[in-house]
Amino acid sequence: MDIKRGQIPLARLFLPFACGIAFALHYSGYRSFLYITPSLFLLTLAYYLYNNKHDTGYKNRWIFGTLIAAFLFCSGYSFTFLNTPTERISDISNHLESDPHTFLVSIVSSPKEKEKSIKAVGEVKGIINHGQLLKTTGKIMLSFQKDTIGDTIRYGDLLVVHTQLALVKSPMNPDEFDYKHYLELNGIYYEAFVPKHSFSNTGKSDVSWLLRFTDRCRHKLINLLNTQIKGDEAAVGSAILLGYRNDLSPSVVEEFTDSGTVHVICVAGLHVGILFWMLNLLLFFFDRFKHGKIIRTILLLVLLWLYALFTGMATPVIRATVMFSFLLVGRQFSRYTNSINTLAASALLMLLINPFSLADTGFQLSYLSVFGILTIYPILNGLFEPRLFVIRKIWELACLSGSAQLSIVPLSLLYFHQFPNYFILTNILVVPLLSIVIYSGILFFITSHIPFASTFVTWVFHKSLLLMNLLVGQANHLPLYVTRGIFIYPLEAILLFAFILGLFIFHHNRKYSTLIISLSAFTLFLGARIYQNISHSKQQLFVVYHVYKHSSAAFISGRQSAMPFSNIDSSDFKYHLQYHFWEKGIRDTISIKRDTSLILLSGHLATRNNFIQFNGKRFAFIRNNDDVPDSLQKFPVHCIVVSAAYKMGMEALQNAFTFDTLIFDSSIAPSRLKKWKRECDELHIKYYDVSKQGAYIENV
Repeated sequence: MDIKRGQIPLARLFLPFACGIAFALHYSGYRSFLYITPSLFLLTLAYYLYNNKHDTGYKNRWIFGTLIAAFLFCSGYSFTFLNTPTERISDISNHLESDPHTFLVSIVSSPKEKEKSIKAVGEVKGIINHGQLLKTTGKIMLSFQKDTIGDTIRYGDLLVVHTQLALVKSPMNPDEFDYKHYLELNGIYYEAFVPKHSFSNTGKSDVSWLLRFTDRCRHKLINLLNTQIKGDEAAVGSAILLGYRNDLSPSVVEEFTDSGTVHVICVAGLHVGILFWMLNLLLFFFDRFKHGKIIRTILLLVLLWLYALFTGMATPVIRATVMFSFLLVGRQFSRYTNSINTLAASALLMLLINPFSLADTGFQLSYLSVFGILTIYPILNGLFEPRLFVIRKIWELACLSGSAQLSIVPLSLLYFHQFPNYFILTNILVVPLLSIVIYSGILFFITSHIPFASTFVTWVFHKSLLLMNLLVGQANHLPLYVTRGIFIYPLEAILLFAFILGLFIFHHNRKYSTLIISLSAFTLFLGARIYQNISHSKQQLFVVYHVYKHSSAAFISGRQSAMPFSNIDSSDFKYHLQYHFWEKGIRDTISIKRDTSLILLSGHLATRNNFIQFNGKRFAFIRNNDDVPDSLQKFPVHCIVVSAAYKMGMEALQNAFTFDTLIFDSSIAPSRLKKWKRECDELHIKYYDVSKQGAYIENV
């Protein structure tokens, strides 16, 4: 694609505006931007009027461009600041006290069933106090205790809830998924548990009849899938057709992720594009009539947005629908439409609706992948021109997958720390099959009550889902199907982007200065990786992690690790600790040594009973009363780690050991922990509470 600056004005406006939003997301709270923004606007306007009157010349055009960019940057910051929920006077955070409250809450998300609760996002419409309603705003995450009443909660219900809100907790372990930050980007700062009989349904709804209707229809279609298809195939079908992923098992999600086809079960641009292509083909006959193109455009827009409604108005679907809406409108009313300019227009609209979308991983990946397809795909596709139709289509699909993957690889490594090595092969097989799944799935819904036709369509739909799951599952048995544990930092991701973008620009302008900049960025990236490898080889760490109701400690030496006396399972390890081990350069986390009867970690660690010596320092793990030595002479150690099964008091430890720090792990009950802390204060014992302070990390 030939890109000229004059053809992408909205892309040039989008960049400084998005940079202002990004700056606000990382450095919030500067009210001065609220005054700088209008000042810059007046200055820009004054310069524009002065320039028109005095004709300062073409050479000074950069001044006006700089003023526009500065104004847009400050506008992005100010817009984000003003849209921050906590900055509103009516926000729930400004009306809370320590006591429980009675809230009027509207359920604004489809309830999600968990093992012991039902989770849903609620919009707080007000606080009820002595029969009076104080109107408020703000979203909260609610966890309803499972019972016959809680199971009847539906999207749009208006509830009266009596509970106490708590701030969402920050991650307690290094590099752990930041659930608090994720919720804050969605405007949620508080969470609450709602026990049985602590809420009542008013019988009213706070959402439009259209949203309620589409939500009910969506659940009927999901029930139809679960009845007729069943199993993992029904769950995958619900995800592909309706954007409903609650029934997907973790193993199925992992298989799609590792094979590089996770986008298949996330309704987004690919699904909307396949649907758009089919609808556009079916409505071709409108071109024969007067004003037929306009009618077809309107029908396509209506049908696409109806599909977005039926998928629960998920953010990725809205993004994709907005993009195709802009493409449709641009094609209808313009003789020439630059796709990149249209893409920038849709992204700008999404940020004007919600500036926090910029921090959403899906937003970044979807727009970057489309940008890669628009820019890199023509280059790759032009490298080879097969004559045979089948070979040509396979090559086009490979180029499409490669261009999308190449454009997002820095973000993919930054967020997911892995790379699917067979992504081109799996996409060549799965993406064409996705079209069959979508088309047969739509027919499955339409013909569900038509005899004979429904039988045949259901068979095709079911077999296509079976084949898709089989292909994805078998791909994960290939050797080296995925490379895990690739941990890079944001600066390294920026350097990779600079390298890829530099090569793309060099392909167009053939200026060697651009190539030098691109290769310099890649050289800096390699330098950063070498520095990290050297640092990892020298590291010696002792860590006590926070895993609720469990004991978990690790000794890290170079790229090896041992986890003695830890009792966490693989799911806890994956959620809480996996990324930290990858950040420390330990990729083979599956085979982390847990045997405490051998000398481990290249001689740096030795174990005996409940004692460990690591780099000349001794550590005692007190798991029960028998672990306290019965001796008249105190045993010298550096740290003592206390677990839940220990019942004696702190004085017994003080009499048995001389130590620097006492560490309470996360397995200890809060009541006993409170008692032990009080004893430590009385005995002047220095302690560290992992359950409150987060993971204990020490360079040894």
